[in-house]
Amino acid sequence: MSPIDRGTLIRQLADSAGAAKGPRAATWLLVQHGFWLPELLRAEIITTLPSGIAFISWQSAANHCSGPGSRPGASIPRPLDASDSQWAILKLACVLTGYHALDLYRLGSLDDRNHALATYAFAWATGGQQYAASTGLVTGLCPRCSWRPENCPCSDAEASEVKQ
Repeated sequence: MSPIDRGTLIRQLADSAGAAKGPRAATWLLVQHGFWLPELLRAEIITTLPSGIAFISWQSAANHCSGPGSRPGASIPRPLDASDSQWAILKLACVLTGYHALDLYRLGSLDDRNHALATYAFAWATGGQQYAASTGLVTGLCPRCSWRPENCPCSDAEASEVKQ
């Protein structure tokens, strides 16, 4: 997937999302969904730096959602290949950042798992992480940060108190 392991990449993406609810929830959604990290790395929408920083170019992601799927200024297009459901998740993530307006008409066709992830992320972006956690839509997350234990930046003691 990347020269760094998945757990490190996820922690770096969470760090680069900062404390703002929208970008943090959007990053969480893509990580929890599971499909997008390798695809965004392949398309160079996720950048990893030797300094230990990784970030998502939300503008590039949004451009792929609303355009022909090639990076502006790139000599070789790197289109993203995804199902309608996967596109709906990426579009929602871009919208949750608060910087992009994209159609979300396919959200109604998500399966139960993806609907729960989308609703949880929307609750996080609008009401905060604690509000999202209070919905009980997604289980097995660290009660403090809402990441899965394997990606949790909290102390071992906090991560071991995961709600099932």
